Amino acid sequence: MHLLIYFYLICTLTDVMVNGREHFSREGRFLRKILNDELEYGDGYGTKWINFPDDEGALHFINMTLDIEAPLSRNMLDNIEYRLYIWNHTGLYIMLNELAEPTDKSNLKLTSQILLSNLPLKVITHGWRSSADSAGVMSVKNAYLETKKSIVITVDWSITADNFLYPWVANETKAIGARIATFLDNLNYRYNISGKEMHLIGHSLGAHVMGNAGSRTKIRISRVTGLDPARPYFEYPPQEDSGKLDSTDAEFVDVIHTCAGLLGFQEPIGTADFYPNNGIAPQPGCDHILKFFEACSHSRSFFYFSESIKYPKSFPAHQCQSWIEFVENRCGQNGYMGESVNRNTTGKYFLRTNAFEPFGKLAA
Repeated sequence: MHLLIYFYLICTLTDVMVNGREHFSREGRFLRKILNDELEYGDGYGTKWINFPDDEGALHFINMTLDIEAPLSRNMLDNIEYRLYIWNHTGLYIMLNELAEPTDKSNLKLTSQILLSNLPLKVITHGWRSSADSAGVMSVKNAYLETKKSIVITVDWSITADNFLYPWVANETKAIGARIATFLDNLNYRYNISGKEMHLIGHSLGAHVMGNAGSRTKIRISRVTGLDPARPYFEYPPQEDSGKLDSTDAEFVDVIHTCAGLLGFQEPIGTADFYPNNGIAPQPGCDHILKFFEACSHSRSFFYFSESIKYPKSFPAHQCQSWIEFVENRCGQNGYMGESVNRNTTGKYFLRTNAFEPFGKLAA
């Protein structure tokens, strides 16, 4: 295993040296990291086991060889929270049940006022060992509320997501997605919110949850955004009928890759796939965190996206087949990553970001 990685490292570094010092630096650091992880952690890192972060960056050990298919209990499925946020109050929300009714009946009038406003609906969720109170979910939710142009609902499935057995949680993203689909259908039925007005956003395992929600509704969802969709148990090791996010889950599926090949998907799975800084770890600004840069890079997708809500054209991207083509300026059409992406955008897009906020190269 070590010999194979070393051979790949030498071949790749030989290739990228021809294509410029900057490219060598980024690819070289990434591949050296893989080799160092193998030597430091032992054989099987990334294939049999991995350290996977929650949305707050805390690392957890995952055994990638487990086969766990115990179904969710009714109680767990009934404990999904739907939080409808009140305009001008980023911290105040109305709790809804799966029928899209407020759990506190005194909020019926305000709920109807918000949901009948004819504004587009944004539904946001988290990943493994996390909740709707995570910094990433909050950053996206707050950015939307500040624009005052959207209805915002966050979905908290932390009763399930908090289980330390990652393979089991990954397997249950389909069941969670199906329950969210029922909630979306009820929003459509009660408040006439059409699928054309619905945009689902999920990070890590939450990206697959939202993909399943989009594919299981009775209505056709307009858009699903996957923020560094989780790789373990979806891309590798591959599972039959994994329920992974894909381009058929909505009219338009955009994906932002920031820890590709380690914690996040490497291959394109959306209508349009964006690879900031080649989509790999370490993302700029994460390389000073030593071995924890995977967690930092994985969460960057959340913050790139939230910034794109505030500054819609801050992340210009270029359609290319590879990072090398991007570095050598051999790309096709241009587009924007994030909230303002054009629905006609298809294929793979590459771009650079700043190491610190504002991350977008054209942020105002």
